[in-house]
Amino acid sequence: MTQLTKLFEPGKIGKLEIKNRIYMAPMVSRTADDKGYVTQRMINYYVARAKGGVGVISCQSSCILYESRAPRRLFVYDDKFIPGLQELTTAVHEHGAKVVLEVAHWGMLMTGQLTGVDDPEAMKVIAPSAIPFGPTHFVPKEATQEDIDRLVAGFAEAARRIRDAGFDAVEIHGAHGRLIGQFLSPLWNKRRDKYGGSLENRARFACEVTSAIRRKVGPDFPVIFRLSGSDFMEGSTTLEHTLVHAPMFVEAGADALHVSASTPGSYHWQFPCYMFPDGNLVHLSAAIKKVVNVPVIAVGKIGDPIFAESVLQQGKADFVAMGRALLADPELPNKAKQGKFDEIRYCIYCNNCLQWTESELRKHIRCTVNPYLCRETESELQPATIRKKVMVVGGGLAGMEAARVLAERGHSVYLYEKDSQLGGQWNAASAPERDASGKFANLTKQMTRGLHDAKVNITLNKKVTSQLVREAKPDAVVVATGAKPKIPNVPGIQGRNTVVASEVFLGKAKVGNRVVVIGGSYTGLEVALFLAEQGKRVAVVDQIELGKGVQYEVFLTLRERLIENGIQFFRYSPLVQILDNGVYINFQNELLWLKADTVVLAVGVEPVNELLPELEKLVGEIHIIGDAASPRDGREAIQEGAEVGRKI
Repeated sequence: MTQLTKLFEPGKIGKLEIKNRIYMAPMVSRTADDKGYVTQRMINYYVARAKGGVGVISCQSSCILYESRAPRRLFVYDDKFIPGLQELTTAVHEHGAKVVLEVAHWGMLMTGQLTGVDDPEAMKVIAPSAIPFGPTHFVPKEATQEDIDRLVAGFAEAARRIRDAGFDAVEIHGAHGRLIGQFLSPLWNKRRDKYGGSLENRARFACEVTSAIRRKVGPDFPVIFRLSGSDFMEGSTTLEHTLVHAPMFVEAGADALHVSASTPGSYHWQFPCYMFPDGNLVHLSAAIKKVVNVPVIAVGKIGDPIFAESVLQQGKADFVAMGRALLADPELPNKAKQGKFDEIRYCIYCNNCLQWTESELRKHIRCTVNPYLCRETESELQPATIRKKVMVVGGGLAGMEAARVLAERGHSVYLYEKDSQLGGQWNAASAPERDASGKFANLTKQMTRGLHDAKVNITLNKKVTSQLVREAKPDAVVVATGAKPKIPNVPGIQGRNTVVASEVFLGKAKVGNRVVVIGGSYTGLEVALFLAEQGKRVAVVDQIELGKGVQYEVFLTLRERLIENGIQFFRYSPLVQILDNGVYINFQNELLWLKADTVVLAVGVEPVNELLPELEKLVGEIHIIGDAASPRDGREAIQEGAEVGRKI
């Protein structure tokens, strides 16, 4: 068994003693109520991670002033919030974890969609400089000295309330292009007074905030400063800048530094998706650790406990921050400590939990691999009152999850899959060509283990027919037959040079040197990148906006790499006709010819549920889930599987 000696070694931040080196990164859960108060859902969410064995929980960013409020986040601008915060800290402490709260001001980001604020004027948006920002090009107010003094006092008072509410430390959000990060950045800070210009002047506001908090909370209450080691944005903060700033923050009163990255336009570095290597930001913490004498916390796709151990063993950090990994499995620390690595429900870094659409802002965050995220009290399965024989047709994500939950509740479950392996459409997503890290494939393996542990009867290479159902006589049938690639109705679509994207990823299709990809969402952009990296000349065509429906940070990553590989893009350009040597598209209301040896279709999928009419004649209880009902993503498929598993 791999020994995680450093990961579970006690540590200290200031005078705060911590049982291990796992630090839960602050992430917005959208579990506060509309007025910024703690809710029972939030308490349950953090308690589950405390029970799971994490050393420190750094809660989501809190709003220090009423003017900097953001939807579904905690507020700390008034003492009236202290009692609710005390309930949270008491509950977490009962399970052995330390708990921290982050303080933040959004600055110019108050104009963006991240906050859901519709009226920037009413929000008194201020920033280091009056620079147009965001799609609306709104110009924030340049902060005056009076504003700065008020902000510094606001941060300090917020920290005092956090201390009084029983938190073990306060974390200052100086990263990710929030207000403090804006002052640090030469891209956003164009001031010519004592708060701008030189490296030292740009750090003045951050140091004043840190010093004011230190004075307010006293010498023994730990203060953690979260900074961007680099913004990875041309003209903004670099590692060289941060190596100068970091010791200044320590001198101002910081007991530890939490090293992240990014600013507006580079958030894919803050939330590295499946296309990034593990520990994509660890080099930043390693560099900063060399210039300070306080603990350094590393973050950035550190979800594998064995990898986390290596970061600590190599002296690149003193603590490792895990974020999305603890959303996927709150029990990760306990399982790792016990050596039960195969039982960990690993994050796949799809970033589904980071959806920021207007409709999603009204909901708590969700996770593809953990259907009980922010629904922790529902995770304990109740035995079935009437045990039934249930047939699950289809072994994709939805079918596998439904079968496992049904079996764990006591039903007799029979899962049928027409192919030679479980996974369904997820196998195309898990193909090595698309999933180099193996994290997507690991989800199928983990779910398959769950089926065997639950003693589900699995039959592969078996297509379910009405005769089979008639002979099996199930009490209920779950239809999870998935979907098939959608084929657009255009001339030439059945040509020999036309293939579907899934066949490309699975190695079933031969692709020429010139390629036109039809479809610019997840699959289209990914297959375009995959082919371009093989040296092929690729163009992507879509009748709507490219990247429609793609999670924002994933799109930024794809877009950056697609551009680097010289891929051509044609948006709002419907496919007109396919010929043996290329395609015609409608580009700006004119026919445009694109040469192509191969045309790859990636225009979505459509349900496969032909068995349904026959089933309705044979079985009284039928449930249709996943893509068999309508096309959806992996999170929705697993969620539906879990729901029907609890329902029958």
